Amino acid sequence: MILFEILAPKGCLMGSVMAAVDVLREANMLSRARAGRRLHGPLAWRVVNEAGRSLAAVVHCYTSREESDAARRKPTQRVLVVPPLMWITIPGLRRLVQQNAAVIPVVKEAYAQGSWVGACGTGLWLVARAGIVDHQPVPLSWLLQSRFAQDFPAVSIASESPLLVSSHMVLASAPNLMHELMLRLLDGVGLSDLASAAQEKLVVDPERQRLVVNIPEQVVGVSRDAPLYRAISWMESNAGRAFSIAEVAAVAAVSERTLSRLFHEYLGRSPLRYLNELRVKRAQMWLQATWRSVHEIAIASGYSEPAAFRRMFQRTSGMTPSEYRRRFTLRTPRAIWQVPPFEEVLE
Repeated sequence: MILFEILAPKGCLMGSVMAAVDVLREANMLSRARAGRRLHGPLAWRVVNEAGRSLAAVVHCYTSREESDAARRKPTQRVLVVPPLMWITIPGLRRLVQQNAAVIPVVKEAYAQGSWVGACGTGLWLVARAGIVDHQPVPLSWLLQSRFAQDFPAVSIASESPLLVSSHMVLASAPNLMHELMLRLLDGVGLSDLASAAQEKLVVDPERQRLVVNIPEQVVGVSRDAPLYRAISWMESNAGRAFSIAEVAAVAAVSERTLSRLFHEYLGRSPLRYLNELRVKRAQMWLQATWRSVHEIAIASGYSEPAAFRRMFQRTSGMTPSEYRRRFTLRTPRAIWQVPPFEEVLE
């Protein structure tokens, strides 16, 4: 069991604390749904104030009885989360940091013991005061960078990266990144498959959104007369059947050689590789969110032979379709689907 200790010091953004709890609950629910039976999830958490006292009442409505019980068991690993602090003026923020001086040794000790530490937004002031970011860049909103640099001149600031992961630490520049920060922490403690599944439910994936609505303009521009646009649009619409690259070239009104050159120049891959990757991405979505058989997915991906589909899928993704489904599924086992009702499985 992995225990997340989420700090709620004076003046913190409680919405960010609740966002952190939301991610952990979602991950536990996914873990239990996959198992298809009543089990403890792999995660427990408690919210503590600047003095280390538990604030159980704060998250009472967010925590089930078994999660409360799990928090009392001896954890195999601990994670410390530092949420952002509210601020109107920089002097006010600095006073708030001073008022939370008791948090500093807690952060320092957790990191020294090898625990993962996550910090978000103005919570980075507390982490910097603990002296554990002196040798790595810190992501910060442009609004705070100059004042942070005044307070911590030895710490470098990463202007272009909103979220950074380093040894046992995840740092995010703003409160809206709390979900992603928590997912990266789950990945860091060895729950990458669970983090990936939870991310599908909590964070928008622009690439998958584009696959759903078939809009390749983000890649090839807005000109619908462009050969590359026509080729990609047609491939996305016809990915569920077998066809040749010659057919694609004919639709794009160019030769196969020209089509290949355009794909290599603008997408960095051949038309066939692009098609295979497109089919794999679609198949991955089906494997995660449905219980269609691999044979059905192979047919829907334009392959008459499931064995050929499996080879292509493994070559492209590095694992078999069955292994991908086992690691990243978002559904309960098919045998118990709605028997008993899904709600009872999770309660």
